[in-house]
Amino acid sequence: MTIEEKMEHFRKLSLDSANTKSAESLSSYKQSLDEELEVHKESATQLAEESKRARLNQIRANSKKELASAQMMIKKNLTQKQAAIKTQVFDLVREKISEYRKTPEYVSYLTNQIHDLMNTYHDFNITIYIDPADESLLDDLKKATGGNIQLYDKEFLGGTRTIIPEKNILVDNSFKSRLADEQEKFTITL
Repeated sequence: MTIEEKMEHFRKLSLDSANTKSAESLSSYKQSLDEELEVHKESATQLAEESKRARLNQIRANSKKELASAQMMIKKNLTQKQAAIKTQVFDLVREKISEYRKTPEYVSYLTNQIHDLMNTYHDFNITIYIDPADESLLDDLKKATGGNIQLYDKEFLGGTRTIIPEKNILVDNSFKSRLADEQEKFTITL
């Protein structure tokens, strides 16, 4: 083999070796880039999913906030409506009490109530009070019952209040206290 042939052979071997190494290097570099691309795709997909979840969570939180706000407004309106209805009901009851106090049945009611109190506490010195608006009934009630009946200094919508000093007891049979008790217990349910 001549030098030129040897040189050609060496050049051919060198080029083949360089081409092989270059192909291997290129293949390795391509594989590395493919792996980086897959990692990047997974990372981008995961980031997109997290962003989507965050947006959905924000939307849910806003929806819950709006729902809670709407529920509070509904409860507020319902409470106001219930209070208005309750006021109307008890205004009507006060009107009925006022009408009842003008009837003979009311005088009979007071007379019976005073008799019951006197019978229950007959061993004690009691003072029975009637509402100042019932002043016109005072003499008739005293005659009918023979009790120590006086006008109270404040209005209490009718009925009686009795003081038993020896026992330190107040028997409150006034319509005002009964109405307040009923108003406290009164609820409107749906």
